[in-house]
Amino acid sequence: MEAGIREVKNHFSKYLRRVKQGEILVITERNVPVARLVPVQEKEQLPVLTLVEEGVASWQGGKPRGAATPPTIPGTSSIAALVVEDRR
Repeated sequence: MEAGIREVKNHFSKYLRRVKQGEILVITERNVPVARLVPVQEKEQLPVLTLVEEGVASWQGGKPRGAATPPTIPGTSSIAALVVEDRR
């Protein structure tokens, strides 16, 4: 469903009820979509937690420490050299 900003503002409860029932509301400004109001998914979780569950990533609850082996970029000796080159 679509509705303009003023319409949503004036009848917010009505639109919120419909979103709670599963509809997606696209809010428009001068017929241009500017926002989407979607129902909350009960089992919604962050994509990074999905990666941890799948064993692709690991996390012990702390701040990231960086990669054990820094990435290499073909043709450069280091990331620092690439940054210096990019700044020129």
